[in-house]
Amino acid sequence: MRDGYVLRSPVEADLPAVAEAVSAAERASDPTAAARTVAGFRHEWASLDLARDVWVVTGPDGEVCGYGQVGGVREGRVIGDAYTRPGHLGQGVGTALLTRMEARAAELPRPVVLVNYVLLDGAADRMLRARGYARTRVHQRMRIAVDGPRERPVWPDGVTVRSCDGTSEDLLRVHECAEDSFGDRWGHAPRSYDEWAADLLYEAFDPDLWLLAERDGRTVGVALCQLREVEGRPAGEVSQLGVRREARRLGLGRSLLLASFALFAGRGIDSVGLDVDSTSPTGAHRLYERVGMKTTTGIAQFERALSTDG
Repeated sequence: MRDGYVLRSPVEADLPAVAEAVSAAERASDPTAAARTVAGFRHEWASLDLARDVWVVTGPDGEVCGYGQVGGVREGRVIGDAYTRPGHLGQGVGTALLTRMEARAAELPRPVVLVNYVLLDGAADRMLRARGYARTRVHQRMRIAVDGPRERPVWPDGVTVRSCDGTSEDLLRVHECAEDSFGDRWGHAPRSYDEWAADLLYEAFDPDLWLLAERDGRTVGVALCQLREVEGRPAGEVSQLGVRREARRLGLGRSLLLASFALFAGRGIDSVGLDVDSTSPTGAHRLYERVGMKTTTGIAQFERALSTDG
């Protein structure tokens, strides 16, 4: 890095600056990107070793201008995440963070694949290619305005829909349905209920925004939603939309998506977004396009195998 830039482990007091820096980095490439929050980063940090898994970079004026982290290993894969604040590109911040992430991943007890998600065809995309990473998938960020007349959901015969009641019994049903629904998703690694709950049940969780589709007493589809902030306004996010194999090709996924739009519109929210694998085996991206969602940016998934000797 250039003189005056410092890479270090973060402290609790860095949380607001980290959330602001990462939000600025994401919005520089996609103005409709949802704002990152202190609560979200606090939740992520709770499962990480701040001294070994997380880094911030400060600039000559002391401002947080870079952020990076690596998550836990699951099925031999570890997720890396790094950002450089606009105005500090070209100073070596991204290279320094990636080097530290690779070194940390190589310390893990078995060979792992380091996964990074970056803006499609941007500077980080080119840097990862130059370091031997292979692009394995492309994901789309999509958004739709929901403040006008919208198509109503039509439920398949025998299917009813309701919001999650937040009880442990209901959450177990949601977990079971989600795991079954995503079992054929590329790269899916099964998660126990405790792992799943630790990831999703924190401050942003609102059971009223989780929709359950049921048939014959069995949960056959879920839409897990949350509130975000986009361009300074409240916005909706469909974090997960899943339908069991037994209930596919009946229009249930479409109806759950339309019901999610209506749910947010009822709260005065005027836009809803989501992320989707552009080569989803279920064709989810085509469904989202058919209901009027538009791609705002593309995210490339890059991977590189790292051995314990680097």
